[in-house]
Amino acid sequence: MASRFTRREFLKGAAMTAVGLAAASCAQPTPQIIEKEVPVERVVKETVVVEKEVAVERVVTPTPVVMKYKEAPMLAGMVQAGRLPPVDERLPEDPLVIEPWEEIGQYGGTWHRLATTGGDTQVNGRLAYENPLRWTKDANEVIPNVCKSWEISPDGKVFTFTLRKGMKWSDGHPFTADDYMFYLNDHNGNSELATTVPSWLRPGGEMYTAEKIDDYTWRISFGAPAGIFLLYLASNHGLSFMQFPKHFCQQYHVDYVAKETLEKMAKDAGFEFWYQLYNNKRSQSGGGNPDCPVIFAWKVTVPAPKMPVVAERNPYYWKVDTAGNQLPYIDRIEFMLVESAPIINMRAMAGEVDMQLRHMTFDNYPLFMDNREQGDYRILGWSRGYITDSMIQPNIMHLDPVMRQIIGDKRFRWALSLGMNREEIIESVFLGVTEPNQISPTPTSPFYWEEQAKNMLEHDPARANAYLDEMGLTERDSADYRLRPDGKRLTLIFDYAPIFGSWGDIIGLLAVQWKDLGIEVIPSEMSRQLYVERFDGANLQDIHIWTANGEFHLVGECRTYIQFQNKPLNDWRNTGGREGEEPPEHILEQYKYWDEITVTVDTEKQKELMRKILEIHKEHMVTIGICTAPPEVVVVKNNFRNVPDSAVSDWPLLTPGNTIPEQYFIKQS
Repeated sequence: MASRFTRREFLKGAAMTAVGLAAASCAQPTPQIIEKEVPVERVVKETVVVEKEVAVERVVTPTPVVMKYKEAPMLAGMVQAGRLPPVDERLPEDPLVIEPWEEIGQYGGTWHRLATTGGDTQVNGRLAYENPLRWTKDANEVIPNVCKSWEISPDGKVFTFTLRKGMKWSDGHPFTADDYMFYLNDHNGNSELATTVPSWLRPGGEMYTAEKIDDYTWRISFGAPAGIFLLYLASNHGLSFMQFPKHFCQQYHVDYVAKETLEKMAKDAGFEFWYQLYNNKRSQSGGGNPDCPVIFAWKVTVPAPKMPVVAERNPYYWKVDTAGNQLPYIDRIEFMLVESAPIINMRAMAGEVDMQLRHMTFDNYPLFMDNREQGDYRILGWSRGYITDSMIQPNIMHLDPVMRQIIGDKRFRWALSLGMNREEIIESVFLGVTEPNQISPTPTSPFYWEEQAKNMLEHDPARANAYLDEMGLTERDSADYRLRPDGKRLTLIFDYAPIFGSWGDIIGLLAVQWKDLGIEVIPSEMSRQLYVERFDGANLQDIHIWTANGEFHLVGECRTYIQFQNKPLNDWRNTGGREGEEPPEHILEQYKYWDEITVTVDTEKQKELMRKILEIHKEHMVTIGICTAPPEVVVVKNNFRNVPDSAVSDWPLLTPGNTIPEQYFIKQS
């Protein structure tokens, strides 16, 4: 079938891991510093002693001060008024130098966006990608960011990082190794705050040790080789490293303030326990605490539920462009909160957003194109780093023992796959631009395996029905639906939140297609909050749909293959078996291979182990794919510049963070 939309090649090469990345980090160019004379209005008063010892003051004519960097006009005014130090004093000694995609930008303006909830604004993640390390926009390399360099021991167990001297939080307080030590030792080391430490920080199952070498050097040591540690630092998992300003958080931490004092503070603030107050105070999200310092380009100053949610430039932001201008270019970001993704799409077509890809669904692509002139925007089609935006996941750990027996049988999942008419879905929902595919690594991934990617894609209702009959599901009711062993109709409540794909339309088609298998499908649309509560909180779902994740490089993110997000299994794994339920044997085997991957720095060995994980996934199909992902629809106003025409979009890349939003600008002329 001929595609009606050409998809871009979105990876230049395989991402580098562990030791391979170390070499790249040691060869970073010296930041280019452009010296410029910038007059700073300072009135200097001199006391002069004259005859009769009468003291008078003489105004001395101010002299220009040579400044290396330039800043936004709004900040220059604050400097002149004495409310901010000069820009050179606010920047680190070696700020990160950013080369704009198109041109040196212009200062000023407001970036208008739309969101469905306060948390959806994501200034602290998607628009502010300030991990210790970061991915490039094309997802082909991990590069320095907050940490300007690093060294790895030959055995892959010890990582030493160097920070940028003089870097500061948004309140002007120094950002040092103490901040990372607070997260690693004080936060993760307190069982009331961190009931479990993330498994990626415990390769081999052993707890790390973290130490401060000096103010700008820190070290973390593991009990086993940490083969994918750097990939995690650069991905969504590394977000936690940027959210713990020690000088602020310690005011609410039991290691620094008497517990009885904190408990009283908590109760006065309406909380029961001190750690609830602590987590509330350190929150940096859209509905969080505006008093908590950040290191992002923008800082939320008006949090949700107020509207608009407002984020304003951080005067201590630590990056500059190649002409010596302190970033960001844009003064502020405003988010209006609306009810749903469909409303966001319609309002974007009307020209109400300056740049946005979040919640823009591909089924609206023709309408976006038709309304470009009226809305004064252009449409970009970024590649996806994940294989599909529509991953189907039956709940193999269902609370109902009868449904667990049915869904837990791989033949049932095979039947669901063979009962899909993928071509019909592709033509109807994806405008004919995608290809049938299972949940698999992307074709450009070093882990791609075509046999697994193309497994059981054919529409074969006869074979599907044969598998269901073989399971013993032969009895049917008067409406020709199959009956469960307990005599109830075989029904799947299909949960979805209409936010990232045309999921309602897809489920509607599947309901018709799977009726031919004797399976009743009831679509259940709900808010994202309720969806998460049912899935992550209560394990109440029969089957659900979501995007895949991280298939451009699986050792950075493998949750769609190993069921890391299934609540009973996740609880069991994270607590060492104290909570949750022990997984089925095939998932335990995948866990074993995954744990081996995390403690090897040999990329070829990682590939061999990942193939074993994929072989198990091919056999058991715990997640089911429909087709590849369509291009990411990115709506950009015509005067909104420095947005790259091509990029890779994915959650581990914190897109659009990987395209450097701090160098976006609004062209005035």
